[in-house]
Amino acid sequence: MNSADDTINILLVEDDSDLRASLASYLTMAGFTVTGVGSCLECYAALPKTSYSVAIVDVTLPDQSGFVLAEYLRANTDIKIVILTALLGVEDRVRGYTAGAHNYFVKPVDAQELLAAVNSLVAGDRQKHPDNTSSNSEAWHLRRKAWQLKTATGAAIHLTSLELQFIELLACKAGRIVNRDLLLASLYNRSDEHSARALDSLVRRLRAKITKTGQDSPIRTAHAVGYCFSALITID
Repeated sequence: MNSADDTINILLVEDDSDLRASLASYLTMAGFTVTGVGSCLECYAALPKTSYSVAIVDVTLPDQSGFVLAEYLRANTDIKIVILTALLGVEDRVRGYTAGAHNYFVKPVDAQELLAAVNSLVAGDRQKHPDNTSSNSEAWHLRRKAWQLKTATGAAIHLTSLELQFIELLACKAGRIVNRDLLLASLYNRSDEHSARALDSLVRRLRAKITKTGQDSPIRTAHAVGYCFSALITID
């Protein structure tokens, strides 16, 4: 886990609750701490509570223009600003940058591109991904020869062949999102509806095995993107 000093806080101002939840999930998987709000009023209320590095601001908000909010953030904070909008016109882009935006994205936004922009804005503040500075005594352990996943508390979870392969794929990129298509190709040698359902079932079974030990599952879902192992893990 990151220490408090390593935390990068993101303020996500988006009135579409589904999009807000999806983007917040994706950015959280990448190691950020995300506060999601649905209006300018909620944004103004959230600002004094946390030190934010980046604000992702939708333009069309229910109570005030996102351009006005961006101007306020530029004038009163050091927060870097990303505009997120359905407005396509050049004049809109110019207004966004004039209001203080560092980046301007037109919906539908690609989550990976948005993450790359956020990472670029906070470069130098921390590593791009969780630093996993916990001690090995707090780590999970994947024992390949024994086909076991050991929790941070030492409980042993016996794995099937596919479960072992799945955990190993996540463990090799612990703290980062592993693309769903890569998982499907690696585990099932194809990417279709049948293999997608099989992967979903595999994840459900694994999570159930983990929670039976009394531990929260570190297998996180990045909606429509992939999966992430959010805890420190070693492999032997």
